[in-house]
Amino acid sequence: MRYSALRPALLLAAGMLLTAATLPAHADSLQQLTPPAPMPSFKLNGLNGSSASDADLRNKVTVIRFWASW
Repeated sequence: MRYSALRPALLLAAGMLLTAATLPAHADSLQQLTPPAPMPSFKLNGLNGSSASDADLRNKVTVIRFWASW
């Protein structure tokens, strides 16, 4: 077939067109997101006597992991 290479692109374009056509119908069901509340201040003590607080981490990307050992 001559156009077999275009078939995936045409199917993708048709799917995107159908999806875009249904978006305005559902626009009233979308919820407005509220901005998150600021993080409460904290101070953590490490096992070696060091400490970390929210002021030390301000304006830095931070991941805090909490875990438990049962």
